[in-house]
Amino acid sequence: MSQSGRGAVFLSTSVANAVEWVRRGVVPCHVLAHASWSTVVPAVGGTEVAEPYDDALTVLASRHVGARMAPAIGLFRIDDAAVVTARAAGRGSTRWALRSADRSIVAGPQLPRLTPEDLHRALGSGAPTREVPVREVRDLWRRTDLTHDEWLVEVATVLGMPGARVLAGTDTDLGPVIEPAARSITTFESVIKDVHQ
Repeated sequence: MSQSGRGAVFLSTSVANAVEWVRRGVVPCHVLAHASWSTVVPAVGGTEVAEPYDDALTVLASRHVGARMAPAIGLFRIDDAAVVTARAAGRGSTRWALRSADRSIVAGPQLPRLTPEDLHRALGSGAPTREVPVREVRDLWRRTDLTHDEWLVEVATVLGMPGARVLAGTDTDLGPVIEPAARSITTFESVIKDVHQ
């Protein structure tokens, strides 16, 4: 399980759809409403499933987002890395950018790489949002003067995402915890058991 971190997934869907998405997963979460995004924040550090799937942040960052909830953007700090995920509306996969301990952006092993242009495209692929020049997104990739936590807040701010205070840890009034359905956990455990046999 991750020793430390925080994060959120921003889904371009209604709160009701985001709550249903959480219930079909394995991570208890808070779901916050915003005009353009539903923000999903893990409520716990660990899940009820076995290692290595017990790390709530990693599982949430890796979770598939279907086309009807895209675009989706994830911002996470997991141990000594910052992680940005993005899935544009339409057909396509989630792409990843990892900010390493030396504060450079690197590709993850066997993960589709997220470039500033990909992130810009994902941001603009959904409902009307604040126009963000692509050069501002490119500038984020060059910022080495910020800690991971500061950098994630800056990413949220530049992109016009509603969760900067959540990512900074200053907004702690996150509302009720949405628990995954027991059946979702059982199904997940059955699938991983089959994969690991």
